[in-house]
Amino acid sequence: MKNLKTLEIGKNVKLTLIPESKFKTNLVSVYILRKLDRNEVTKNALLPGILKSGCNKYNTLGQLTNREEELYGSYLNAGISKRGEHQVLGFSILGVNEKYLDEKILGECIELLNEIINDPLVVDGSFNEEYLKIEKDILKDSIMGIINDKGSYSMKRANEIMFEGEPYAISGKGYIEDLEHINGVNLYEHYREILKTSPIEIIVEGEFEESEVVELIKERFTFDRGNIIDVPKEEFYKDIQEVKEVKEVKETMDIAQGKLVMGYRCNVDYLDEEKYYSLLLGSRILGGGADSKLFINVREKESLCYTIYSTIQKSKSAMMVCSGIEAQNYEKTVELVKQQVQKLKDGDITETEISNAKIAFINSLNSLNDEIGRISDFYFSQSISKNKSNLDDIKNMINKSTKEDIVDAVKNIQLDTIYFLSK
Repeated sequence: MKNLKTLEIGKNVKLTLIPESKFKTNLVSVYILRKLDRNEVTKNALLPGILKSGCNKYNTLGQLTNREEELYGSYLNAGISKRGEHQVLGFSILGVNEKYLDEKILGECIELLNEIINDPLVVDGSFNEEYLKIEKDILKDSIMGIINDKGSYSMKRANEIMFEGEPYAISGKGYIEDLEHINGVNLYEHYREILKTSPIEIIVEGEFEESEVVELIKERFTFDRGNIIDVPKEEFYKDIQEVKEVKEVKETMDIAQGKLVMGYRCNVDYLDEEKYYSLLLGSRILGGGADSKLFINVREKESLCYTIYSTIQKSKSAMMVCSGIEAQNYEKTVELVKQQVQKLKDGDITETEISNAKIAFINSLNSLNDEIGRISDFYFSQSISKNKSNLDDIKNMINKSTKEDIVDAVKNIQLDTIYFLSK
């Protein structure tokens, strides 16, 4: 994106401006970055909900909603996400593009977002205990709900087994057993520490006057900063010789269809972007659609599974092959997946497969422009991974990747973990 601009506006507070005139709205997003730490993940997961429940100026959800309506239906959002071995608190406000209005509201939207983040509802050094109880119940239900989606649950368990002892194995949603130890006082103290010590990124996407937005952000956001924590890049490399024995774990549950996850270590640094995007193409050829090797050879020809696909976990340089199968098809499915991975490594790849993979990726990248917020999220992800490439750069890398490049990127793929959930 040619006009994208990034500047420092405070102590480890970065502002990125993304001019885009195709939408009728403007989006202001604030990302607060933490290390994925078992000691604080549950507290962090509670924070977006408790903060969005009210602030000192608008101390009930009803008052906040009324203020959003006064700002022409502006929409506040808050959430938590796991990005590699990072946990991110995200806050945003979506407001109408001022050119469609008779008054300026962007500054007021930014001010409201600041009040949610920097002036939360606090009494005697404590978050509202009633609101906190509600958020604890919501989070507990969300954590327990993971088990209802057997595919997501299987992927979670596979990650816990494959990355045992590494931060990546920690759940970004938190843990139910932590909830009883969290109260309004210690949660607020923790939040104050987060605001002082965390890297913060603000992204504004939409149609706006650049200098005006920079001044509004500097003027309306009031971050109290201290010593900023270091959020290191994830460690991903694992010597092939270290994978001396594949971890194989089988678990049972009342489940209609078995869930198989096979985890591979890839040993490709995402900062080596040309090689990384060749790896993505390799994964797409292996299991990225109805024209992929796994779909054709495991599902269509052998009728062994209902679903099968592969996906790359960027930060840990891992490829996960996921499938829904009957228990009696376990051994044969595992063997066929191994065979197709070996074919990929051996360069048994057609130009049609490469072309289809490239088209699929380019279409996916183009779709980022279809909805406001997707480009903001893309550039935030690029920022935290220290990748400098824009969309056009990535498209060029994908288009010029050759069969030889793909084989070079996948040649060190090594099976690490097999997880199977069945009844």
